[in-house]
Formats: sequence, structure tokens, C-alpha cells
Amino acid sequence: MCQHSQKNDIYNTMQSVTLKEFERRTDGLLAPKDPKAPTYIAEFQAQKDANIYHRLTMEMASYAMMNQDCDIRGILVFLHKGLDPKTNPWHYLSRSKDKFLKIVYLNEFLKELEQKQPNHPMVAAFKPLFEKDLIALKNNAHYWYQKIAKSRLPKDAKEHIQKAFISWLTARFRDLPYQEVINMIANLPDFEQTRFYKDIVGIGEKRGEKRGEKRGEKRGEKRGEKRGEKSIIVKEINRFKKMKKKGDINDSLFKKLCDPLQKELDKLTAEIDSIMNKPQKK
Repeated sequence: MCQHSQKNDIYNTMQSVTLKEFERRTDGLLAPKDPKAPTYIAEFQAQKDANIYHRLTMEMASYAMMNQDCDIRGILVFLHKGLDPKTNPWHYLSRSKDKFLKIVYLNEFLKELEQKQPNHPMVAAFKPLFEKDLIALKNNAHYWYQKIAKSRLPKDAKEHIQKAFISWLTARFRDLPYQEVINMIANLPDFEQTRFYKDIVGIGEKRGEKRGEKRGEKRGEKRGEKRGEKSIIVKEINRFKKMKKKGDINDSLFKKLCDPLQKELDKLTAEIDSIMNKPQKK
């Protein structure tokens, strides 16, 4: 009787609590072709976040409520093990034999994948993130990029991975001008066929040619090329802004990613102004 009384003293009186509705976009939803197979909601975590397990389980519950017959599972991908808060009771689900929640440490996963399939394009794709030696990264960037370019991935997926590779490469070499980073891989013939390359150079040249006058054609091409480069950098900065707003990157990582891009953007703007204001030779 005494023990029962002590247990009751631990809790307040039971109350009805109003929980706020939430709206959140998932990092990924893997819906199967077979309706009987599990549906996975995935979240990628590149920074410390004590609430990541809570958010994922809320997303899983919300999706399950909208899709009553769905067998919903979760996947949490951490950049490395140190980012995993292992929040219970949700983390306990990862130890279930039914694997309701799968935890992936990306650095360990890629290490195992490289041992089994060293030529897998995903091994190459993440090298700018995990290669600690900057000299090795610089010397091998073209080699890893070529593995992606020559992979059998669908065209759209390949170009998205190529763009991510260059974005991460730029972040690692934040003190180098943007074009110097591009030049690390620009000697590859395959690179000239990518949409990314055409955005920077090809579209820029076409715009320049259209604007170039007969006497100032070269000047127009140069200006157009610079504007093409500027357009790509602006798109990258806007992409990081969206990631920050969504909560996928914090202020510190946002600054680290965007500062070198902003520096290069300012430089390109000054170069374009210089070209615009340069007197034409008669």
C-alpha cells in the first residue's frame, strides 16, 4: 500500500494535452512498386540534432495515418556515428528483428562498400566529404569524377551526383576561386558533355554571342561566359539557403559552404562590370 502511494506521488494528475499540428518535408520517401512491401521514410543528418529521432517518428506516424494500409519503416542516415543521439525509445526500434528503423553511418557504409565494390559510383561521389587529405583529394578529383561520369546510373541521377560532387569539392577548397575547382576535373572529355558544364560555359557563350556585336563579339562571349558562371553560383547559394531554412544545415555549415561561393560571386560581378565598362576598340 505504501509502495503504491509512492508511485502515485511521482506523477501529476492526468490531463488532456493539445499537441500542435506540424508540417515537415521529409528528406526522402521510398515507395515500393509492390503494395505489400514496406514504405521507407528517410532522413539524412549531417549535424548534431537531439530531436532527429522524434521528428522521424512523427513523420512516420503522420504518413501512416494518411495511408492506413501502409507498412511504414524509417531510415536514419548519419554522416558518422558521433552524430547519433541514440534517443530511446525510438533507437530501440533499430534493434528489432523486424527492422522498423534502420540506422546507417555513412562513413562506415561507404568504407564497407569500397572494400566490396571499389568502382561503385557512390564511393567516388562522397570522396569530397570524407577524404581527409586535401592533396590526395585534389590529385584524385578528376579520377573519382570520371568514375561517376562513366557509371551506368540514369542520366538525371548521374548529373545530380556530379553537381553534388562539385559542390562538396568547392566547399573543401573554399580558399580557391570557383573556376580553379572546376579545372580540377575539366580536363575530362565527359565533363564537357554534362549539363553542369554547359550551364557554366555553353549557355554563357550563347548568351554572349547573342549580345556580342560584330566588333565586340569576343567581349560579348566573355561577358556571357562570366554571367553563366554567376548564374550557377547564385543557384548553389539559393540551394543552400533552402537547406538552411528547412533545417538540414545549421548557420555554421551554411556559412562554411556559402562564404567561398559569395566571394567568387563578388569577384565575377566585378569582372562583368569591368567588361561592361571597358571601352571598345575601334
